[in-house]
Amino acid sequence: MIKRLDWYIIRKFVGTFVFIISALVAIAIVIDLTEKISTLVSKKVSFVDVAFGYYLYFIPYIGTLLGPFFIFIAVIFFSSQMADRCEFIAMLAAGTYR
Repeated sequence: MIKRLDWYIIRKFVGTFVFIISALVAIAIVIDLTEKISTLVSKKVSFVDVAFGYYLYFIPYIGTLLGPFFIFIAVIFFSSQMADRCEFIAMLAAGTYR
């Protein structure tokens, strides 16, 4: 049975994971676009073709390729946030989490 505290921790982790994955995928898109911008301009490719023809498939690719890295960063960030706010100490002191 999942308790209220478990749902709190899961919600915190998922929120951090979504933030990390969206930020790092946005950075990956910017880096990829800066590498390919001269080729796209010289071949006169439209914005719609680039956005929906290339980056629509690039986002899931980079997300699955770097998924374990994103999870690692999210766990480190989320647990350090909770430790900084002393939430782990409060959970242990209350005796609700063993």
